[in-house]
Amino acid sequence: MSIPADVPSRKIGVKELRKAFWDRAEKSACTIFRWVLRAKSQDMTEAVKTRPALILAPHADDETLGCGGIIALKRQAGTQVTVAIATDGSASHRHERWLTTTKEQLIALREVETRTACEALGMSPEGVRFLGFKDSELANQVADLSEAILALIRQTQPREVYVCAEVDGHPDHVALAQAAHLAMQNLSDPRVDLFEYPVWSFDFRSWRHQGKTNTLGFLFGVRDMMRTAFSWRMRSVSIGPVLRIKTEALYAHRSQLGDYPQEPHWSGLPDAFLDHFLRNTETFRHVPPVQKGSE
Repeated sequence: MSIPADVPSRKIGVKELRKAFWDRAEKSACTIFRWVLRAKSQDMTEAVKTRPALILAPHADDETLGCGGIIALKRQAGTQVTVAIATDGSASHRHERWLTTTKEQLIALREVETRTACEALGMSPEGVRFLGFKDSELANQVADLSEAILALIRQTQPREVYVCAEVDGHPDHVALAQAAHLAMQNLSDPRVDLFEYPVWSFDFRSWRHQGKTNTLGFLFGVRDMMRTAFSWRMRSVSIGPVLRIKTEALYAHRSQLGDYPQEPHWSGLPDAFLDHFLRNTETFRHVPPVQKGSE
């Protein structure tokens, strides 16, 4: 019996359909996660406009993705804001084809992009710091990073500290959040509030359980996602009046958006992912204070 000529294409079609199904399921789960965070949040827009803040970002662009709106609102109110980028950005696009850009040029490029983005948000050059830790290696430097954060807090005297969510999944994000938590514990100042902003929490890879079937990995991931969403103490900030400014700032990070002409092979953040951040509300987890020496 002969094999129909279209069998290979059918197999490929089934594989593609399965991939499309799981892509849609994962994106839908992340959307529901965002909805739940927003629905259970308490608005703090007016309260935070005049409170000095330190924004901690693991990589250049995270400051804008997670906090671009609140930065712009604070700066419009004349409030002091300091943005600190933890890593040097050197590991970006490391698995992709490079044509002309050297690692040193990439580090310089990402600094320029960050300064351009922060300027759009109303930041002064003096308010943007680059801590210079090696990209993708923060997990090995939590203690040093925590000391640097503590020094920044003591120097800038913020009343709010914002850091990426510890559940973000990316190792640098996890490490920076841990370092910030440790710094706040050592500071032990109840006048300073700590907030986490989700970034890679809106990518289901942060939640999917590895080593399981697609179905079980997805279901366990959704379980963890929803447990997290309902356990967090959420706050929200309305950024509608400055959404255009945030969008402009985000698109200053051209190397991260697949819009860097010198390197046409570099990919960018997907539109479906960016959509979580280009909305009228930013949401934050208010982290309960932990006193130094407590368990």
